[in-house]
Amino acid sequence: MAERWRRVGLIANPVAGSGSQESLAAARKAIERCGAQEVATGPHYAGESALAGWSGRVQVHQAETIAGITTTRVLARWIAGQKLDGLIVVGGDGTLSDAAMEVGSTVPVIGIGTGSTNVGRLMTCRASQIEELNFAELEIWKVHALLASVNDRLVAMGFNDIVIGCTIVGTLDGRRCDLSAAERIGGKMMPAKPRSIGGREAKVTRVRAGEQTLVAEGEAVGTVVAGFAEPAFFGKAITGGICLATLAGIPAGCLVCDLPLAQVGTTASDLLSAPPVVSRYVSLSAETSIVVEGMEGDATLCVDGNPVHRLRRSDRVSISVRTEAAVGVRAKKDSRFA
Repeated sequence: MAERWRRVGLIANPVAGSGSQESLAAARKAIERCGAQEVATGPHYAGESALAGWSGRVQVHQAETIAGITTTRVLARWIAGQKLDGLIVVGGDGTLSDAAMEVGSTVPVIGIGTGSTNVGRLMTCRASQIEELNFAELEIWKVHALLASVNDRLVAMGFNDIVIGCTIVGTLDGRRCDLSAAERIGGKMMPAKPRSIGGREAKVTRVRAGEQTLVAEGEAVGTVVAGFAEPAFFGKAITGGICLATLAGIPAGCLVCDLPLAQVGTTASDLLSAPPVVSRYVSLSAETSIVVEGMEGDATLCVDGNPVHRLRRSDRVSISVRTEAAVGVRAKKDSRFA
């Protein structure tokens, strides 16, 4: 596939993981290794700075953008109209999903991970693995996505997971920690303690073929997590319902737990002395949706690690699956998501 990567797009997230220098260095290596001759990218740290002194042709989108999600989506939307061979995205899972949401299945996405916890299905490799990546041996594949809607409006696509909670995992002062999801929406990196989000009016319902099934309600709704069933779960019964989903060929599932699950600040002592974790699981397909209502406090909708919407009690969140929503790029021997 070496001949495919002559005209490519480039989007870099300068605040992912360890910051701009890592992202820009990874972006430059990716461009050099894929053999690109022409690159369409964004200004400054969004991509242009990585190409200083590069001998190929550079086309820079100079439209005014705002840092974060808006920058990625504006650039990806523009790149989707440039008829390129591929789009190189350097950043965390959230950056990759934001870009893929805009380009859809029109442009293959080469994901270079520089985030705090890159585990999404769009990641081709981590930044530290670029030297080992052989672009001639890559293959494109069709990737399913999770859709997150608020009050019937699509707000984001996820290629790893969708979480409703009050914290996210991020990098602050060079270390991974739990950050306030609500404050992160406003651009602030503020440490926070994970906690349950359920209240008296909290309710999670599965909707399938017009029938509604109550999954959990009240204080049992400590966190809501939707994610994909992967081959790695095959035969691992301890993973619960997601193991059954994998065995049956169902693409995804949703777990409602009485404790927050997306956190890194918990110690071994905390876990060993904690009360039993209680959770409820339902499988999720293209014909099924999960509806979450009645959230309160700092409950925030997070997609692939990015907080995208702070929820009000009156908000209605719907989570569903879209098959073949994007085109990813991976090594042929990579069977993690086959």
